[in-house]
Amino acid sequence: MDIKNMIENQKRIFNMLKQNKLKDRLSHAYLFYGEDGVGKKEMAYALACLFYCQHDACLECETCKTILSGNHLNVNYIGIADSKKLISKEQITNLQEEFSKTSLVDGYRIYIVDGIDTASASAQNSLLKFIEEPQNNTPTIGIFIAKELANVVSTIVSRCALVHFPSVEIKKLIYLLSLEGFSEMDASLASLLTNNIYEAKKIMDSEAYQTSKALFLEFLNLNKKKDAVLYFIKNQTNFTFDFGQMFFKWLIAFYEDIFKIEDKESLIFTGLYDKIILYVKNDYKELKIKFNLVLELYSKMEYNVSAKNIFHELISKLF
Repeated sequence: MDIKNMIENQKRIFNMLKQNKLKDRLSHAYLFYGEDGVGKKEMAYALACLFYCQHDACLECETCKTILSGNHLNVNYIGIADSKKLISKEQITNLQEEFSKTSLVDGYRIYIVDGIDTASASAQNSLLKFIEEPQNNTPTIGIFIAKELANVVSTIVSRCALVHFPSVEIKKLIYLLSLEGFSEMDASLASLLTNNIYEAKKIMDSEAYQTSKALFLEFLNLNKKKDAVLYFIKNQTNFTFDFGQMFFKWLIAFYEDIFKIEDKESLIFTGLYDKIILYVKNDYKELKIKFNLVLELYSKMEYNVSAKNIFHELISKLF
């Protein structure tokens, strides 16, 4: 586990967690999500170090080494077994049984579930009471790791502090496209559709992209039910599968920016900062409910459900 390099690549997230720890603002449950290889697992262990290291998770002292090697009695990790493709309900049950026992070490008990998005809905739901009611009245921190946020049940998403780990390639691609003379907005939108600079240029030249971009930006300006209904009626012929794929990737990234607004430099849509600020002023719980809806509808899109029906549901429930 190349933890130091991974933490360096996601330094902003690490510093945010450190500041929250100093201000006693850490959550009882975290959901780290993003592509493979962006440092989610490494950050989970670094967060565990923050609770026990006397030097703000130096990653070098004996305490940190004990945690990073998987030998600390109060830090439990479960991941997908080598012979399996998903987290099993048995693993979740075993974790719960382990935490029902009294620890020999004082302090927070921390559990890391790597691949929560691969577990069945029933396995995930079995964690709910565990998340909310610590065993033996011991302070407990849960850290869930996922690649596909849409595959995590909404009840877990709503109870966790969401931390998105951006792909280094996305930020790099935005920068490279900007150097090519593309606008900040186009660079941001295209980077969410491909990791290839030449493919990004091709996408931005297409009529489908230009139409989708205009409709997406128009959508972000909607704030009344009446206007949203008119938007749907006027544009329903454009609600195709290809449009939906672009639209929902952009909308998910927009919501992710809302939840990480304090780290302005990590935002994908820096050009929409003023718009994001307006959303931040809304009730946080309601924002998460709306975000869950967006994720659920994107999941339906993946299963080839009618794009027009999906957008009808989005309009009817979001506004």
